[in-house]
Formats: sequence, C-alpha cells, structure tokens
Amino acid sequence: MAEEKPYLTGRTYLFRLPKGKDLLESLADFCHDNQVKCGIVNVIGSVSNATIGCYDQNKKKYEKTVINQEMELISLCGNISIQDNRPQVHAHVVMAGKDNQAIGGHLFPGTKIYVCEAYIQELVGEPKVRRSDKVTKLSLWA
Repeated sequence: MAEEKPYLTGRTYLFRLPKGKDLLESLADFCHDNQVKCGIVNVIGSVSNATIGCYDQNKKKYEKTVINQEMELISLCGNISIQDNRPQVHAHVVMAGKDNQAIGGHLFPGTKIYVCEAYIQELVGEPKVRRSDKVTKLSLWA
C-alpha cells in the first residue's frame, strides 16, 4: 500500500440546500461551483422522499429502497473526491419517519430536499480519485 500523505484543512462551508432539489446532486453541484475537490460532508434536516441502498456483496450490486414519505434526516456523512473529472459525493444516511424508526444506507439520487443544512470541510492536498474496482464492481479510491 502506498504511503498516505496528510491533508491540510481548507475552506469551511455552512449553508442551506435548496428546497425541492435532489440532495446528492445539490451537494455535488455546490462542490463543482466552489471547486471543492476533496473533503468531508455532513448534513442534517428533512427530506420529502428518499432513495437509499445497501450493497449486496454476493451479487455485487446495490439493492435500492425508495421511501415515499417525509423523513427526518438524522445524519448524512460522507466524503468528496473526484470521479470522471468532477467532484463526487459519497454519502451514507440515517433517517426516521413519523414512527421514529431509523433506516439508513447508501444515498442515491432521488432524495428530495425539504429543509437541509450542510457542512463541508475542504481538504487540501492531492484529491482522491474514484475508479471502478474489478473485484467489488464498486467505484473506489484508486
């Protein structure tokens, strides 16, 4: 394994995401517009609906779940790296509906923002780049 070099802390952003937009796409667009190529992202708030998934290691694909109800976004945590020359947000979420039962997984496009507040910490250094891994079929840091 190659020796990893430490990152320096860059710019810090705190902002509200636009209501009605796709959560994952909005985060990636913010990173693109502000030239954030590497970093950490956290979000709290609520969504109108959600698409999440869990990776099936035997089938080597994600099993997606579409949730068509209002949900509290208890926590979104993830990272920002580069894929296909554009910032890519990889995020996992924990959410709860009106029954207060938590559900979580990998965040996919199709999650509509109701009210979300985001924190992005830029990391300065050589950006991580995602490439398809032949063994897992996942897009992983090269």
